[in-house]
Order: sequence, then structure tokens, then C-alpha cells
Amino acid sequence: MTDPADLIKTAQHTPPGNVLYNSRVEICRILQFLMSDSYPISAEIGNNQLFESRILSVDPGTGYLVVAYSANKSANSVLFGLPSLKFTANPHRGHLVFQVSNPTDMQFAGKPAIQFALPQSVILNHRRKQPRISVPEDVSLRCIADEGGVISFEARINDISLEGMGGLLYSDDILLEAGTILKGCRIIIPGGKAVIADLEVRYTKMIALWDGTFINRAGVHFVRKPEGIEALIDRFAQNSDSTEAPG
Repeated sequence: MTDPADLIKTAQHTPPGNVLYNSRVEICRILQFLMSDSYPISAEIGNNQLFESRILSVDPGTGYLVVAYSANKSANSVLFGLPSLKFTANPHRGHLVFQVSNPTDMQFAGKPAIQFALPQSVILNHRRKQPRISVPEDVSLRCIADEGGVISFEARINDISLEGMGGLLYSDDILLEAGTILKGCRIIIPGGKAVIADLEVRYTKMIALWDGTFINRAGVHFVRKPEGIEALIDRFAQNSDSTEAPG
């Protein structure tokens, strides 16, 4: 059987498109992969609210999936009034989508949790839907990251799309983990109005600059598409070629 991690990594090098998995065995293996590596899953619910969680248990025998409660209490309340929920996850820069139903409150390992029926299918998106636009080096597109959170810091952006930014460059003494949500990030547009967005970190790595110093680079995506992002993309698209930068 194909390892789920290899399956998702391979998707980065295949033609654009979606792959549908509806085998119970494959579905459970993909969900167990997300669980074992603690990848965050999220779903938009209610009035533009986000339910963010992690998978706690996948049981092929009983046909149930268990996830943790979200830190957003309002989102938790709304969830139980919904007949179904569409989760997304972004492991190894892949994009997984699966729909679950019948949320039930339960106890798991002595803590409150939510049980769903296992999804009937999982969709793997091979490539991002939107091209990345490079930001010229002589243009100062800055981001005050996590300004609405607890670790506010300044970063520079070197490519951007409607889904997020592949190149968020910041100091090497700041440590971020995949799955971290940077809240209230302020993308500062030269001579224009700032765009405010929540960003989810997809990956991080350290890179060397031409002068031998090191900085961190993070790939991030928008938790929700922020107001004003289309105008920002159009501004750079007029003077820049689209690129498939990693992210």
C-alpha cells in the first residue's frame, strides 16, 4: 500500500487536478496519517467562524472519527447544529478535503471530544488553485505578523497569492511550528491600505542569504480570504510573472 505521506508529497509533482479516495481502507490510512503527525484540520462554519482541531482517533471497526474540541467555544456550539461539516488539511503542501456528519459529544481519554461518522471520501488536490505572484525585491511589502496574538514580529513577503504567501521571511531567532495560527497579521501595502488577515503556518525552514547570514522562511495560507487581497494581487500581477514557488 502507498504511504499517505508519499502520496501527498508526490502530488506536488503531478499535473493539476483532484484525486478522489472512497475506499474505507485508504480513507482511514490518510486520516490516521493526519492524526499521527498532529496536522491541524479546520472547517468554516456558521457566520464566518472557523472550527480548528486535531484528530484524536480513527476507528475503522466502528466507523467513527474523534476530534478535539476547538478553542473557539462559539464555533463548538454552532457545530452541533450542523448536519455535516467539511474539513480541510494541508500536510506536506498538499490539500485534503473530507466531509463528516453526525457530530456527537463524548469523552476521549478523560477529556471532552467530538465524534463523527467516518467520511465517505477524501479529496486530494494536486496543486494550489491560484498562482503565486513574485514581489520584486525593490518593493517593500512588509507584514506585522501575529499583531493580534502574542508573538508579534515583522516579516517581509516575497511572493503572494489569493490563498496565502509562500515566502514570509523573518528573523532566525523566531520559532514557528506548522499549524500555528498568526492572528491579525497586517500586510502593509506601500502607499496603500493595509490588508488584515489570519495566517496558518504550513511549513518553515531556515535559508542562507547572499552575505552568509540566516533567516527563517515560512509558507502560510489565509485562514479566510481577507478584504482587499484581490487589489493587492492585481497590483503585483501587472508587473510580475506568475510563479509556482513552493508553499
